[in-house]
Order: sequence, then C-alpha cells, then structure tokens
Amino acid sequence: MICSQNNRITRISWPVGRLGVSRTSLLLLVLLIVGAGTLLSQASASSGDKIESQKQKLQRIRRDIERHRVKSRELKREEVSVIKQLSHLDKEMSLSNRLLRELREREKLLERQIDSLRINISYESQMLAYQRRVLAKRVRQMYKHGPNHRLEVVLASPSLQELSRRYKFLQTVAERDARLVEEVRRKKSDLERERALLTETMADVVALRAARAEEDEKLQDAKNARVKMLKGIRREKKQHVQAIEELRKSEEEVKDLIGQLEQRRLTDKDTSGLPAGDFAKLKGRLIKPVKGKITKKFGQDRHPKFGTVTFNNGVNIKAPAGAPIRAVARAKVEFVDWIAGYGNCIILNHGGGYYTLYAHVAEIFVKTGDMVSQKEVIAEVGDTGSLNGYECHFEIRKSKQALNPMAWFAN
Repeated sequence: MICSQNNRITRISWPVGRLGVSRTSLLLLVLLIVGAGTLLSQASASSGDKIESQKQKLQRIRRDIERHRVKSRELKREEVSVIKQLSHLDKEMSLSNRLLRELREREKLLERQIDSLRINISYESQMLAYQRRVLAKRVRQMYKHGPNHRLEVVLASPSLQELSRRYKFLQTVAERDARLVEEVRRKKSDLERERALLTETMADVVALRAARAEEDEKLQDAKNARVKMLKGIRREKKQHVQAIEELRKSEEEVKDLIGQLEQRRLTDKDTSGLPAGDFAKLKGRLIKPVKGKITKKFGQDRHPKFGTVTFNNGVNIKAPAGAPIRAVARAKVEFVDWIAGYGNCIILNHGGGYYTLYAHVAEIFVKTGDMVSQKEVIAEVGDTGSLNGYECHFEIRKSKQALNPMAWFAN
C-alpha cells in the first residue's frame, strides 16, 4: 500500500518535472525573461519620450515658418523696402533649415525605434513560442491522465494531513497553469500591439520623407527669391540706396543695444566674473573668429558702381558655409537673436566694457547667460542678413564705440 501510494506520488510529481529541469533553472529563466522585458520596455519608453518631445518642437518650428511666410507675402503686396522683405525671407530660410535638421533627426529617431521594435517583436515571438510549447505539454499531460486524475490522487491519501498536502500541491500546479494561460494571452496581445506600432512607425517615416522633400523644395524657392532680390540691390541704385538706409538703421539698433548692455553692467552688479582688464591685454594678439579671407575692412567703403559711401563698424570674413565660428576670448553670452541686416547675431561680454559681435551666422550653439572660453565654437558661418553670401561679420566694441579689429588681430 505504501509502495502504491509512493508510486502515485511519483506520478503526481512527474508532470511538474517535465515543465523544467529544476526549480533553480526555472527561477533563472523567469529572472532572465523579466530582466530582458524590463530593459526593452525602458528603452522603448525613453525613445517614445524623445520622439514626442521632438514632435512638439517640429510643430513650433512649422508655426514660426508659416508666420514668416504669411508676413513675407504681406510685405510683397505692400511693396516695402527690399531689405525688410529680405530679412523676413532670411528668417524663413533659417527656420526652414532648422526644420529640415529636425526632420532628419526625427527620421533617425523613428528608424532607431523601428530597429528596437523589430528586436522586441523577435524577442516576444520567441517567448510566445516557448510558452505555447510549455502550455501544449501541460495540456497533453492533463489529457493523458484524464479529467478525474487529481480527484483520485487526493482521495487516495492515507491521512487527512497527506490529503491537505496533496490538495495544496495540486492547487499550486493549477494556479501556475492558469498564470501560464494568462501569460500566453498577454504575450499574444503585446505582440499584436508591437506589430501595429511597427507598421504605424514605418508609415510615419514614409510621410516624414515626403515632408522633407516638400520643405526642401520650398527652401529652394526661397533661395531663388533671395538671389533675385540681391541682384536687384546690386543692379538698381534705388534698391541699393534703400538697402543702405535700412542697414544704417540696423547699425544704430546694434549701437543702442550694446549701450543698454553696458548701462546694465554699470548700474547693476557685474555678475560675469570676468576681470576688467583681461580683454584689453589681448590687443595685437587676438585670434580671428573664423578662418577665411577678410573681404571688407573696418572704416569707410565707397561702392564702385553707385558711388555711395558706407561705414563698416567691423570686418567681414569670407568663409565656407558651416565653418566654425569661435569666441575670440573668454566671455559671457549677452545676446542671441535676429537683427535686420545682421541676421542671426551673437554678442559676447568680455568684461571691462568690451563686447564682440558675430553676425550672419547659421547654426548657433550657445544661449544667453552661457559662459564661453576662448576658441570655443559658438556658431557656424551662414548668410543670414548678408548681401555678400557666406561670411562672418565681426565687431569689437568698447561700450558703444566700434574699434578696428585689424588693430587687435595677431599677425
């Protein structure tokens, strides 16, 4: 009887043993599954947050571009000065370039998400296949032993204590079987959701590429319009004189702006932490902000065709598009914004009332309030606000007074 009972107990244990070689192996497998699933979930959540944040950024840029395009159309109808039209067109092109960069970045993010989804789908498919195999084994075992097997095992117990033990053991097996069925259902649902997200993301990439091609076309139209405007300024004296007058107004605006910065420095406590005399010691030893040819020096300049005289408050350095622009000395960033005629503009405070200005820049890598070191890249060469193509307009100011950079540069 005891032997028979032991044999029955052995038959009870056998189906459970077929689920895994040991409890330790089963535990390690569960930990591996949970760990891998957690890592994939965290990576997917992080990628999703970046994509959502970038989507909002794209929407803001698109709104800004549309606002400038509407304004450009209004200015054209009003027949205002060509410089004002050019300024809005430059802003539109600057935003358009930024949008294209963000679209490319979003495409990369989506492609990374697609790769992650494919890995996740592969992982989920393997786990689902494994769990289905385990479930199939359990179903075969249950069918083999018949519907009354568990009841027979319990009723064959020699004592109430053994009956209770067998009942609890079979209850545990039943609960584990139920969890396995539920896990298979959940895994199947997750897999279907992941596949749907993959299809949606791949469609997003296709739409994104179409949007990028459309924006590229609009940017090219804007570039053509800009070239046409510049030709008009160079060819027609009336437009040329209008452009000079607008530039003079912009120069006064810059002068007033630096005056305000200096007044704030003198009135408020100087928090830049820059020694007052350090910049003055660099005269004759100053680095150039960008490598290139100086095409326009400081001082008066007479136009060869129209005979108009203008005054250049700095120097213009011709350089390739995207060339790095560097801070000429340690400084605090006081101003980063758009100024008509100057385009994207950066003003640095070097302490002691000295300021440097960098104009016509494209990409900007600093923001107001940043501290920058000498030779640190702060921007890239562009043609925003420029009438002469890609260049960096550079000025040195002592308070409002413009100084000749040629006297400061090292030979």
